[in-house]
Amino acid sequence: MTNHTTNASLPLGLRPSDVVTAAATGLLTLPDPARRTPLSRFALRTAVAGTTGAGVWWGTGEDPDLAAELPTRVAFTVGAAGLVYGAAELGETLDRALQRRLVRMGLRRPRLVMALTGVGVSLAMSLLERREADVTADDDAPEGPTLRPLPEHVRELVDAILAHTEDHDSLRLRAQLARASEEVWGEPEGAPRMVELAVPQDVPLAVPRSFTFPVSARFSSARGVPCTVQILVSGGRLAAAVVDVDDEAWEVLAEDWDPADGDPDPLADVTFPRAQDVTLVAESRG
Repeated sequence: MTNHTTNASLPLGLRPSDVVTAAATGLLTLPDPARRTPLSRFALRTAVAGTTGAGVWWGTGEDPDLAAELPTRVAFTVGAAGLVYGAAELGETLDRALQRRLVRMGLRRPRLVMALTGVGVSLAMSLLERREADVTADDDAPEGPTLRPLPEHVRELVDAILAHTEDHDSLRLRAQLARASEEVWGEPEGAPRMVELAVPQDVPLAVPRSFTFPVSARFSSARGVPCTVQILVSGGRLAAAVVDVDDEAWEVLAEDWDPADGDPDPLADVTFPRAQDVTLVAESRG
């Protein structure tokens, strides 16, 4: 909770450890290693290595995936500090070369310029690291459906279909329906022709396991298109309610439909009706 509050107060998504590390980078760049005694140069290297290690330790503590992994945090911290020590000689050589170049360019306070540049580079690297982590997290985020309450008129319609017969494990399916939700992928449609059903894992399964329930609800849309609502069962669970359009009737309507002439789509209003507006028909067997 504290981390979230602190992070929200910093611009561009920076963490406190990023700012502290950048500030320490600037302060430790101000002293000129070439003007130090061997002992004070060793102390400066130790301060730089210690600051780097502290920044890594703090930064890994702010990462929820690493905060509880103490051995990993210690390994990262020690490794970062050791890397700074190992590269100290090369770093000081580059430092001297850069300082001489700035002096030749006419800058009166080259160490201050180098310190401010170090702060900027440190912050820039932190920003790039955060953005890369955010992109990776977005890419790795599992894509899946969301659950929302089943629309009441759809629930009543499905219940009416299931209640039309006591065969085909309809009582168990109705018990599932009482606990069912709608499973939505992406943005929900305004006038859906299929509603995917999600039921809890602990519900008693229907037998047979996968089939189309042999009772359908027949109705006509506002534009007179004959339609049928069917219930699909998969793996013993309610899976979906589907509005199906009569193919022969649609072929007749399609012959006279000219969208270029501005004719409205005859299927635009085909969606789930109310239970009182349908005729329930049991599939004939034999």
